Formats: sequence, C-alpha cells, structure tokens
Amino acid sequence: MTETQEPTVITLDNKNSIQILTQYVEVAQQKGAYLLNEAEILKRAIDVSVNNVPDNEIDTNLAKQLLIQGVNKGQRHGAYTLNDASLLSKVVAFVASGVQGQAPAVESDAAQDAAQDAAQDPVSELLDDLSELAEPIPLKPKEV
Repeated sequence: MTETQEPTVITLDNKNSIQILTQYVEVAQQKGAYLLNEAEILKRAIDVSVNNVPDNEIDTNLAKQLLIQGVNKGQRHGAYTLNDASLLSKVVAFVASGVQGQAPAVESDAAQDAAQDAAQDPVSELLDDLSELAEPIPLKPKEV
C-alpha cells in the first residue's frame, strides 16, 4: 500500500521568512551563484536582518531587498529544486509586500542627488546587478 505524504504547511511571519531567505542565499552561494563582492554584501545583509548588526550602508529594508535579489539570482543560476523555488516564490512575495509598504518615496532634488552618489558604492552596484535578475524570465527552450 502506498502512503501519500501530506504537504507541510508553513505560516509565514517576518522572522521565519527572513530565515528562509538566508538559508536559500547560503544554498545559492554553495552552488557558486554569486561573485565575491555580491557574497560580501549578502553576508552583510544577513548580519543586519538576522543578527541585528549595525551597518552604515544597509538598513533592514535594504537587507530584505538584497536577500530577495540574492534568491532571485540563485534561481537564475539553477541553485534550487522546483519545490524549493515554489516555496521561495511565496516567501519573496510575502517579504516584498512588507518592504514595498515601508519604502520611502524620493521627491526632492537633494534626495535624487543622494541616490546618484549612492550609485558609486558597492551596495548600489549589487542592487543594479541583481535587480535585473528579479524580472520575469521568458520561457524559451534551452539550446543544448
């Protein structure tokens, strides 16, 4: 007789969703998904979001955004199983909904100048590099 295994139900909250993201960033790192400078910034994001380590460049919202971008890049590099990717999709949607509600709006010229100045630091480089990876990937067959 074959027994079917019931799916595990996970109720997402702020704490366990960040823990899930950090675990999968580690999985992607082990599969070689990140450049060294990306790994360093993702480590700092984990320190800020999990260990409450103060960082002059990364606050908790930015840390969450970096973790989301990190798992998206890991997915693009094929680091996750289909089941893991499905779970991550739900976790990313949960975390992103909280981050978007807290994101400050850029209104003044001074704020725009500060954003341009920030474009020259490594955190912004990572955001620029990983943000494009968060876009939907077109479905097309791979050439072998």
